[in-house]
Order: sequence, then C-alpha cells, then structure tokens
Amino acid sequence: MTLPIKFEAGTSTGTPYETGETRQVAVTAEALSAVSGYEGDSITYTATVLDNTAAKLPAAFVATLKINGTALITDQIFDAAVYDQATGELTLVFTVPAAVGEFSVTLDWAEQTI
Repeated sequence: MTLPIKFEAGTSTGTPYETGETRQVAVTAEALSAVSGYEGDSITYTATVLDNTAAKLPAAFVATLKINGTALITDQIFDAAVYDQATGELTLVFTVPAAVGEFSVTLDWAEQTI
C-alpha cells in the first residue's frame, strides 16, 4: 500500500509589491472679488486648496473653474502663476459670461495620479 505524500506548512520568500497613497482634495475659504456683476466683468476667484493631510498640491494638478456646471477656465494647471506653494492659495481670474440670474462658482477636478 502506498501512503499519501505529506506537505509541511510554510511561506514563500515573497516578491516586492508597493501600493500608492490616495488623498482627497480639500477646498476652503472660497471667495470672489465681487458677489455680483455684469457680462464681461473680470472677477477673481480665490480658495485655499490642500490635500487631506494639509499638504500643498503638486504643480501638475489640474482643475476647472465652473459657473453652474459651465466651464469658465478649463484644465488649469496649478503652476506658480495661479497657485501659491507656500500658502496653498489658488487665484483664478475669469470673465462673467452672458447669463442672467444667480449662479454658483465651483472648482472641479478629475481623479489624477501625479
């Protein structure tokens, strides 16, 4: 009679594997240089934009400024011209579009791996 083969418990030596970190974007202190105006007026949007660890965002980060879902500034890179790496303050200047009513100006961004 042949006996079955017994295999002892163990662990392999392994192979390296690394996972990336996921962070969320936090936008605070949103403000406009004027809360009302007319078509063609130049308005400045400011906000503090950091990640959930209070770190500044990389210069390659991209966002779009919208008014009621319509893009005002599309795919703005957070370079030194608009984003202060020392404070995390974002400053964007836009022109009021041809529309009448009450609107909401928002910052919108897609998932990014930078």
